[in-house]
Order: sequence, then C-alpha cells, then structure tokens
Amino acid sequence: MKKFILVLALLSIPTFGLMLRSGIYTMHDFHVFRQQQFEKCLIQTKNFPCRWSPDAGLGYGEPVFNFYGQFPYWIGEIFRIMKLSVLDSVKANFILSILASSMAMYFLARKFWSNTGALVSALFYAYAPYRAVDIWVRGALPESLAFVFFPLILLFIKEFIETNKNKYLFWLILSLSGLTLTHNLSLLIFIPFGLIWGVYWWLRSTKSIHIIYDLISAGLVGALLSAFYLLPVLFESSLVTLNQTTIGYYDFHIHYATLKQLFLSTFWGFGGSTWGPNDTMSFAVGQMHWILAVLLVVFVFIKKRNIETLFFVSLGFLAIFLTHGKSDLIWNIVKPMAYIQFPWRFLTMSTLFLSLAIGSMTKFLPRILTPLLLCLLLLLNTNMFRPDIWRNITDTEQFSGRLWDEQRSSALSDFWPKSASSLPNAFAPFVPEVMLNTRYPIVYFPGWVARVDGKKINVFPSGDLGLVTVQVPQGKSVTLSFEDTPVRRIGNIASLITLLCLIIWIWKKS
Repeated sequence: MKKFILVLALLSIPTFGLMLRSGIYTMHDFHVFRQQQFEKCLIQTKNFPCRWSPDAGLGYGEPVFNFYGQFPYWIGEIFRIMKLSVLDSVKANFILSILASSMAMYFLARKFWSNTGALVSALFYAYAPYRAVDIWVRGALPESLAFVFFPLILLFIKEFIETNKNKYLFWLILSLSGLTLTHNLSLLIFIPFGLIWGVYWWLRSTKSIHIIYDLISAGLVGALLSAFYLLPVLFESSLVTLNQTTIGYYDFHIHYATLKQLFLSTFWGFGGSTWGPNDTMSFAVGQMHWILAVLLVVFVFIKKRNIETLFFVSLGFLAIFLTHGKSDLIWNIVKPMAYIQFPWRFLTMSTLFLSLAIGSMTKFLPRILTPLLLCLLLLLNTNMFRPDIWRNITDTEQFSGRLWDEQRSSALSDFWPKSASSLPNAFAPFVPEVMLNTRYPIVYFPGWVARVDGKKINVFPSGDLGLVTVQVPQGKSVTLSFEDTPVRRIGNIASLITLLCLIIWIWKKS
C-alpha cells in the first residue's frame, strides 16, 4: 500500500507544482486577506475562537469569523508558526487540500477496489476539472478543503455499519465537525448524499435499526462539537446582511449549468458565473469522468458484478442533475438550498461519486490498460491546473497599496451589521471622532465592550454607519474590546464539554 500512496503523491504534483515559487496567483476569493485578518484578530483581541475581522468592511471591521468557517485558517496558522509567509501559508493549504483529499479517496476506494483501483479513483478525484476551478480559478479554499472530509465521512459511516466499532463513530464525529467548521455550504450540499449513503449500506447489512440511531447521534454530537460556530450562525445571522447572499447576482436561478457546459465543452477560463450560457469559467464534469461512468454501467450489466458501481454512478448523476435547470422544482421547494447560491457547486458531489466509481474500471479492463488510462487523464486535465496571472510579490506588497484597498473592500455586504442603515462608500478614518460622545471608526456589533478604569460603560451605535460610540467621562481613557455574547459563550462551553466527553468516552471504550 505504501508504494501506491507514494505514486499517488508523485502523480499529484502537476496539480499544484506551479505554486512552488514565490508570490501568489490571482483568484476570485480573498482567503489570503482572511488568513491575515484571522491572525490579526488572534493577536489583537487575544480571543479564541476569533470572530472579528478588523480591516474588513472598508476598514470599519466586520464579524466575518462569527459566521464563516474557521478551520482553514487554523491550519493556516500552523503553517504561520512554521515561519511561512501568509501567501505561502495559503498556498500550502491548497496543496494540503489536494494531497489529503487524494489520500482520503484512496482509503475509501480501497474498501471496494484493489490498491490499483483505489489509486485510479484518487487520481480522478484530484484531476477533476472542478478541483482545478476551485483551486486555480475561484481560489475557494474552504470548499477545496471540504473535499478532504467527503470521502472520510463516507468511509467512517460504512466502517461503523460493518463493524459497529466505536472508534469509527469517534472519527465520524470529528470528520462531520471538521466539515462543518470548514465550509457550511459544503455540509449542506453533502447531507442528503450522506444520508442516502448511510441508509443504502444499512439496508445491505444485517445490522439492527440501532445502527441508524447511533449514526444520527454522531451527527448531533458533531453539531455540539461545532456549537461555538453553529449557535452564532443560527441566532446572530439576523444581525448582519447575510440574507443579501441569496438575491441579485447570488440568486441560484441564474446560475444553472447547461448540458453542453457539463458534458461537451472544453472551454477553460478564469472569469465568473453569469446569466445564461456565456459563463467565463468551466462547469465541466470531466469528459473522462462521465464517459467512463457510462461505460461502467454497461460493463456492470454485462458482467453482472460490482453492483455498487451503479449506486456510485447514480449518486454522481443525481448531483449533475441538481446543477441543471431541470432541477429547479427541487431548488424552489427546499428553501435552504438558496444559500448554496450556485447550483454548479453540486459538481463537488459528482466529482466525489464518479471518481469513486471509476476505480472499478480495474475490475473490467486488462491490467495493462490502467497506466494508459491514467496517462490520458493527466494529458487531458493537467493544463487546467495553472494560474491566470502570477504575481511575484511578498506579504508586504500584498497587504499595502491598491491590493490592500481591494481586499478591505471585498465581500462588503456579506457580513455588514444591520446596526448601520447604510454601507460605507469610503475607507474608515484612522482616529475616532470626538464630539459630545466619542465615535470610533468601527461598525457596531454585539460584543463590543468599553471600559473606563476597568468598569464597563455603555456602548451604542450611532450615525448611518452604526459606529461604536461611547460617552467618555472627562479626563478618562477608554479601552475597547470585542467579547463573546451569551450565545457565543454557550456555544464555546457546549463545544468544550462535548470535546472532553468525547475524549473520555473513546478512552474508556479503547
């Protein structure tokens, strides 16, 4: 098995090899900025978990990390401790997402196919067009890291159903929590497929209904472990403009993929998703992925074996269906799906299940054809894993001048507090405004606390931008800090207690 893992790692290098140089490439998302802000939040507020992005919102700050998954930035901080620059830490995170997800798929596929079949599945998982879109076009770091957890969750569900061993339930809980804290939209996309997966393998087993109860309990415990994040999302989202992320450009109705884009188009671009079929980025399933999946269905019916392949292919094509306008009725009925924004995000699931299925090709094809199959995959898809524009810059250049202003302006309306009646149209000043009261260039959000001589004084929003305002006693200095609200404290405590209970439980059961 070790040699297969080594081969997998070596053959994965073309997916990230161009990152192994100084600088950073252009991308849609601003995770370089968020990594820098996460670290700045930890240093300035000394709070963990971090919840405030001090320079977002044109410098007025926003509670970004109160609502956005933090796990990718925790990993980034590990790289920072290892003395990597912020730019290199983000690139290292992307590289980790490729290697770790490939390994995760390898171990899942090995449950069904040989080591060779598992290698095939893992490489198809790494070289899927949508993986290149996530990493090299969108720069969607959380979604890219979510690919690590998808195969792990499926693996631990199946292992627990087969063995009823608590260790698999423990790892399932950690994986579910990891996915939650990495990218909640990926969790929302994955849940129905995970449920179908669990029910399918339970029906094929001889285990009692109690296995299902245990799996449901694992999901609930995973939610409790993530409570420090989930509770603010559930109870404080109404305090920010998060609902703006489902309207206008983010209305899912205008982002369905066409059949040509999904199955036939070889277009590759670094633009975005737009109204109609003239998008300037790829929504390809991967021609090798879907063609081989169709061939597998034919082989299974002819050979009358490897029936589970049909299950995997069916899930893959169900995911493809959800990217297309014909699934509009489902999107309209299931209201939470609106937060997914882009139906083509279900390419995550088609990539997962079609890649898993393709490993079974080694059961039908002569052994000599497997290397040719992999060579063809690399030949056709490697060119997708490249940057649009490479900027040979340092952290200092990234976080100064025009680039700095561009990052501080990003995603302004996603997490803007409703204490403000309008969005800012200029960058925040550097000093407070002193009138009858002192108004700080910080947008108000519950959690801001002011102290004079160690005692709390009243903090309230004022003006169109809802800025943090305090009445300062004459001759006194004020200390501002961003602290947890009762909801956040309850979430923190619930997560900590759940973690301790999990450790005790697995220690006693081992």
